[in-house]
Amino acid sequence: MIPARYAASRFPGKLMQDLEGKSVILRTYEAAVSTALFSEVYVVTDSEIIFNEITSHGGKAIMSIKEHDCGSDRIAEAVENMDIDIVVNVQGDEPFTERESLEKVLEVFEGDDADKIDLASLMTPMSDWDDIVNPNSVKVIVDKDDYALYFSRAPIPYPRDKEINHTYYKHKGIYAFRKQAILDFYRLPMRTLEASEKIECIRYLEYGKNIKMIETHHEGVEIDTPEDLEKAKKLINKQNLLNITSTTTPKIKESIHKNFPMVPRVVFGKGSFNQLGQILSSERKNGAPFIYLIDDVFENNKTFIEDRIRLSGNDRIVYISTQEEPKTSQVDELVSEFKSTYSFTPSGIIGIGGGSIMDLAKAVAIMMNNTGSATEYQGWDLVDNKAVYHVGIPTISGTGAEVSRTTVLTGPEKKLGINSDFTPFDQVILDPELIKDVPKNQWFYTGMDCYIHCIESLNGTYLNAFSQSYGEKALDLCKEIFLEDSLDREEADAKLMMASWHGGMSIAYSQVGVAHAMSYGLAYVLGTKHGIGNCIVFDKLGDYYPEGVALFKKMKEVHDIELPTGICANVTEEQLDTMVSVALGLVPLWENALGKNWQDKMNADILKSIYRTL
Repeated sequence: MIPARYAASRFPGKLMQDLEGKSVILRTYEAAVSTALFSEVYVVTDSEIIFNEITSHGGKAIMSIKEHDCGSDRIAEAVENMDIDIVVNVQGDEPFTERESLEKVLEVFEGDDADKIDLASLMTPMSDWDDIVNPNSVKVIVDKDDYALYFSRAPIPYPRDKEINHTYYKHKGIYAFRKQAILDFYRLPMRTLEASEKIECIRYLEYGKNIKMIETHHEGVEIDTPEDLEKAKKLINKQNLLNITSTTTPKIKESIHKNFPMVPRVVFGKGSFNQLGQILSSERKNGAPFIYLIDDVFENNKTFIEDRIRLSGNDRIVYISTQEEPKTSQVDELVSEFKSTYSFTPSGIIGIGGGSIMDLAKAVAIMMNNTGSATEYQGWDLVDNKAVYHVGIPTISGTGAEVSRTTVLTGPEKKLGINSDFTPFDQVILDPELIKDVPKNQWFYTGMDCYIHCIESLNGTYLNAFSQSYGEKALDLCKEIFLEDSLDREEADAKLMMASWHGGMSIAYSQVGVAHAMSYGLAYVLGTKHGIGNCIVFDKLGDYYPEGVALFKKMKEVHDIELPTGICANVTEEQLDTMVSVALGLVPLWENALGKNWQDKMNADILKSIYRTL
């Protein structure tokens, strides 16, 4: 039975809203029928509009005779004279009802405690505090045998002790009744608890009925608001991608421009790191921790970073080694640990360190809200769900990772970025004081990463006014920092932070090029860190960036930098093939560097000859 009232208080007419070509109520009816679990499926309604919607599509519907305050009353009237044993109530706003969950509900009437069960229902774990405090989400608490103790629109239990990791459960709108239980419900008057919460199953508890709850992890969308309807449309479209049919439609010529998000909030200035606690306070969700991923170079210097962080509740600091660049396996391990340790999705992920930590923090934030392995998201626009709130605090400047929409990860088969609308940080803190003790060589290598960004962007075929304006400013700052002798270290650090920001922005609407592609190959096979790898490669690219390489050599001379040599001297042919494969797989980089016909100018043999010079 699917009770269906047209005049819903929160979203009037919601059951007749269009959900990608079919009404919500029709999709719910078809979903229930498709489970093949029931002898009959009916929509029970007070609305001629809904009645006609179902019957006109070949479905079965029953018009209510009386006015009813709730769905259970409506069902009770409909089944009173039917010869049935078990009645299942599927809410009309549940278009993603599926067989597995319904089977679990029905199975309890065949279990050891079946005789004491009056009705059964579903619950699913909740981890998002916004959902937990949302009154549209009905919560349930159960005893040790999973019998319902109470239902509420408020968070139950109240999390007075934030150290206790209680799992909250959301009540799913599916019930299975014994016929007598629902008839008893129909004949009993509403009491104050049900009237207060506007949750009909409370009436069963108030009159001593036993409700068995079954846990499910099926995630659909209950349509309570217009926003829910939009979520449901996206889910339907995602499902449709798995079953695409060929259709012929007139083509409309349109201009398609990239609509990239940027970091919405940034604070800059010496000592701005001290504002972190104030910034995070408005984002804290009750019971949900902040997790700090910090470069382990600061583990033995706690006064510089850790002692200035205000930990609260079950907040946690995790020190991360950056001896190697971030891997998809590392992301997966961290996400798995956090999900198993905490009942709630974290309030936020805060990355404090260089480019590797920035990338790791972005990736972990994404994967906390997306299923599967990080390897499945290496590429362009593959992420479905918004990342959890995440903050970037760079302690090395030049990579541009603090502003980039990419998080670069080495996977089992490739080194490639997760490039998505959900990657950029929600907040960045740029405190020049945090980079004052970076060793000279590392300071140079990461600064050159920014410089190389600029050269590759400004000389690329993707160049446009947007990327050019940022790239030119970053390039001017790099020249001032690394060629002129007019800045003290404090001024240079502040300007390098701005160069890094502008350099990262320059490739938001453009791309990098040859040096980055080749550096990815080095990192994948030899583990060469990104900044120094870029420098080693770029030093040999005079044929592709003559002016940029000449200036780079001058910067090396000014800062007395000796690059490592012979790093590819002992690589095997198989390793060389892998380097080349990784590099050539980054098609957008080659298109930016050499144009659409880049394969006429670059191939495996040319690339191998360059690698052999490193």
